[in-house]
Order: sequence, then C-alpha cells, then structure tokens
Amino acid sequence: MKNSKILLIAINTLCVFPAFSTPIEDDANFFKERESAAYVQKGIRSGSFMLLPSLDLTNEYNSNIYMRDKTLGVTDSYVAHYKPGVDVRSDWTRHSLGFGLNTDVAQYATQPNSNDYQDVMIHVDSKLDLTRDGYFNNNIAYNRVHENRGSPDQIGGMTPTVYATKVIDNLYTQKFNRVALKTGVNTTRYDYDDVQSSLGTTLKMSTRDRWEYKPLIRLGYEIQPGYEAFAKFEYKIAAYDTNVLSSGAGTAFNRNSNGYNATSGIGFDLTDLLTGDISAGYIQRSYDDLRLAQVSGVNGFLNLKYRPTKLTTVLARVGRDVAETTQQGVAGVLSTTASLSAEHELYRNVLLKVGGNVGQMGYQGYDVTSTASAYNRNDLMYGGTASAKYLLNRNLSTDLAYTYSTRDSNYVNSSFVLNQLMLNLRGQF
Repeated sequence: MKNSKILLIAINTLCVFPAFSTPIEDDANFFKERESAAYVQKGIRSGSFMLLPSLDLTNEYNSNIYMRDKTLGVTDSYVAHYKPGVDVRSDWTRHSLGFGLNTDVAQYATQPNSNDYQDVMIHVDSKLDLTRDGYFNNNIAYNRVHENRGSPDQIGGMTPTVYATKVIDNLYTQKFNRVALKTGVNTTRYDYDDVQSSLGTTLKMSTRDRWEYKPLIRLGYEIQPGYEAFAKFEYKIAAYDTNVLSSGAGTAFNRNSNGYNATSGIGFDLTDLLTGDISAGYIQRSYDDLRLAQVSGVNGFLNLKYRPTKLTTVLARVGRDVAETTQQGVAGVLSTTASLSAEHELYRNVLLKVGGNVGQMGYQGYDVTSTASAYNRNDLMYGGTASAKYLLNRNLSTDLAYTYSTRDSNYVNSSFVLNQLMLNLRGQF
C-alpha cells in the first residue's frame, strides 16, 4: 500500500465507565498490533534487554474540567500533557522480565492551582517457566494518580483527589492435556490524600485507605481445538483501615466487605476470524455494617474480536462488577458497561478507529434510615471518540482524538456533558 501524508479522522469509543475512570485514555499503545515492520519502535539494546523510551506531548481542549452539571456553570480549559516513559523487556528464550515507567504531567491554563496533576505509574512483570505447560506470573505495580473529577466520591474538593496503589499479582498456570488451571491472588493497597473543600474544610479521603484481596481459580476444558469450556470463581475481601466518612465529611460506615464473582462460559478461536469468550454467572457482596444491604445480581461477560478483513478489526465488550463507593448510605455500585469499536488500517501509516459505549451505574444497598437516601441513585453514561494516528516513521507519530461523554443522573445537579479534543505528538527510539 502507498504511504499517505493525509491525516484522517474516524470515530472511536473508549470505555470510559464507570465514573471513576478517565474520559480520554492514553492512545500510545492503541494501534500497536497494526503497526507494520517499517514503523515499529526499534529500541535500544542493553545486553539481553531492550529499552523502549518514549515521550508524548499532548495538547488538549477540555470543555468541562470539573465535569459539572450545566446548572452549576461549566469551566473549560486548554491542558498541556507531558508524558515521558520507558519500557524494558528481556529477550530470553525462557522466562521473562519487564519494567515500565509511565507519567502524565498535566498543566491547565485555567485555574492551574486547582487542577494541575502529576501521575506516575511503575510496574515490574515477570514470568517463570517451570515446565513446558506450567509457569508463574508475578506483577508488581506502584501508581500515584488522581481521581476523576466526575467521581461522586470526591465532589467538593478544591483539587483532584490524589491516591496511591500498590499492586501484587501472583498467578500460576498449568495445563494437563485438555484441562487448564489458573489460580492466584491479586493484592492491592489503596492510600488516599485528604483534600480541602470549597468551604475551607478538610475532606477526609484518607478514611478510604484499604487493602483488597482477590483470590481466584479458573478451570478450562478444551472440547476440541478452538473451543474451551471454562468456569471461574473470584472472591474479594475489602479491609478498610477505619470507618469511612461519606464523601470525606459525612456519616461514617464500616465498609469492610466480602463476596464472590462466579461465572462459567465458553472461549473460542475460529481461525483468527472470530475469537473471544462469553460467560454468565452471579455476583454478590456483603458488608460488615448492618446499615448497608447486600449487593448482588446476575453477572456476565462478553469479549469478541472479529476480523472481517486483514485490515479491519471489530471489538465488542460487555462486563459487570461491584465498585466501592463512599456515598451516604450506599453499599456499592453495580456497574454494567458495554462497548463496540472498529479499527481499520487505511494505509500502512494511517490507522483509524470507530465505535460507541454505554454504562449503567446502579447505586445499591441503601441505608433506609439515612435522610440522604430518599431514592436510589442511577447514572446512565454514554459517549464516543473520534481518533486517527499518522506514523511519520518508526520514531515519530501524531494522533488526533475527539471524545464526547455524558452522564445522565437522577440525582440533582449530577449530570454533565464533556467534550475533549486532543492532538498528540509522540517520539520514540
């Protein structure tokens, strides 16, 4: 195919829900699998490791930086993002070791003292091959990031809520003929910084500090080549350091909880034309505080990857989970999200994506004695993004993205509309 120097725009969507995630995600690795050999990052060799440094310079226009309802007044701003990072990967024949450092230093033209942030994400990944069919995966990560302004758990803060996560994943995978076993534990530590409210008081976000433990087991059986039946069971324990103040200042609740997420389904791989898995099950969470009711419901997941041509990929995802919250009298958020997107390689160096998404957030387990819980909160979120990437050579690329996202809530002054336009220049070696 001939190279093109025309930057084209397509429509893409990023799954931006639940409300705790960021409306526009980093597109640095968005089109990685479609980059042809002439444009793949070469890297710097150091012994048996490859170093892959990069720097993204992103210009953003944000129409609603506080993600507020229009009745409260909205504020827009230009935002400059500086994103230096590096990936380090081993090229051993057996075992593997990797390291990654990613950053996002954001500077706002409007009210910078209330909005600027510096996010840092570090991870170390390793794989230990014990036998041909058995291996350990160990992943360690440290992230110091900010919470989305649209999160109901931090509304009222003069600055973004900053928190740190420490993550340890230990997984073991073993195959016995047609039977595959995966088991392990995910451990995550959350530490939040307190913030000042618009009234000059302190919002005790630090009461959200906690440990989360998620042991899991997955059993799969290969029915025939390309088809696998599986069952997965995950148990979650949330252990808070102290009682949690609602939104950092309200009534305290004991939010320690435990519960399970059990699903079974089938995975398939039809000659790379259609791959994915579909499952159904049940999710349940119980809370130590007797004022908070149990959250439960039918659960299910769908992940599909369809390649109608060698140049086009269609992705579909559906998922459900119970999220933590500090809302007054609310036990948890039962979130259901769905996204559909299509990626297309217009030319070897012009890559496009198009799609849409929707999410429904049901705040459940209300304390009936709380005056703040007059009715159950329900948020409907949907949006879409337009994006394209132009590869100049293996060291330089640029991409343009437009994102629209909205939250329609039955709570007063909790809806918002957000438009973002991002132009990024990426350098890599």
